[in-house]
Amino acid sequence: MVRVIFLENIENNKVGDIKNVPDGYARNYLFKKNLATLATSEEVEKIEAQISKIQKEEKKKVTEAEKLADMLANKKVKLEMQVGDGGKLFGSVTNRDIAGKLSEMGFEIDKANIEFPEPIREKGEHTAHIKLGHGVAIDITVEVVQAV
Repeated sequence: MVRVIFLENIENNKVGDIKNVPDGYARNYLFKKNLATLATSEEVEKIEAQISKIQKEEKKKVTEAEKLADMLANKKVKLEMQVGDGGKLFGSVTNRDIAGKLSEMGFEIDKANIEFPEPIREKGEHTAHIKLGHGVAIDITVEVVQAV
């Protein structure tokens, strides 16, 4: 275990929190993405001076993510797909399909941040979960219809 100072809000950890995390998680994820730093006594002193600035920046990022969530709240993504007998799709809807459609609608969302509770393999309305970052996420409706 290694002690780290969080530089961004991640899951249940807030900016400035000092916690013990597994070595691999810190080394391979937190440090590489600059989400946390090693909690040495010098770093703690340095970060404490910067914490209010970091918290303001994080609050701004959270506000932007919440604003994006509000804009996405009532949007429905409509995808035209090839449908066979019984409403079954030829293949399935992917996060890339939804990211592409959202891009057409003016929302740049990384496909890695789009998840489904279950694979979408038939036409109708389904739900997709979108992580907007900084602890903000939203569920949107995906409507799959027969391609003409």
